[in-house]
Amino acid sequence: MLNKILFSSFFSLILFFTSLSAYDLKSNMLLLNAELSEVQRAFITSNQQGVINSIKRFASHAKELLGNKEKFKAMLPKDKQSRANEAVMAANIIEHNVQIILDATANKYKQSGKVRREEAQRAYTYIEHACFRCHNIVRDGQ
Repeated sequence: MLNKILFSSFFSLILFFTSLSAYDLKSNMLLLNAELSEVQRAFITSNQQGVINSIKRFASHAKELLGNKEKFKAMLPKDKQSRANEAVMAANIIEHNVQIILDATANKYKQSGKVRREEAQRAYTYIEHACFRCHNIVRDGQ
């Protein structure tokens, strides 16, 4: 009897943590999506400080979630864990393009406003592409 209770408690605990991991992944993806939308709104309204603040926040969460292969792998279902490398690659692409955006907003290379805006906006689209690519491969397997 005690073995049955322990087994069912252990099994329930495993199911709880499995569903918690899935929820954690989904909630983190929703957070990243909201933060990326903030960046886009700041670009559209020409709010340079908003771009800086929102892209830094997004970058921090993206690196934390996607940059650690083992942590990300643990959030995936068993049949998709081999795809965790895609998340790490996306994190690297995001990090690189965030730096381009930050350099453009700081006018690091003394470029015209038009060139800096275009480079920053292009970097933003590369970030979006990295997200979509990772989703397509990890979620859909394509």
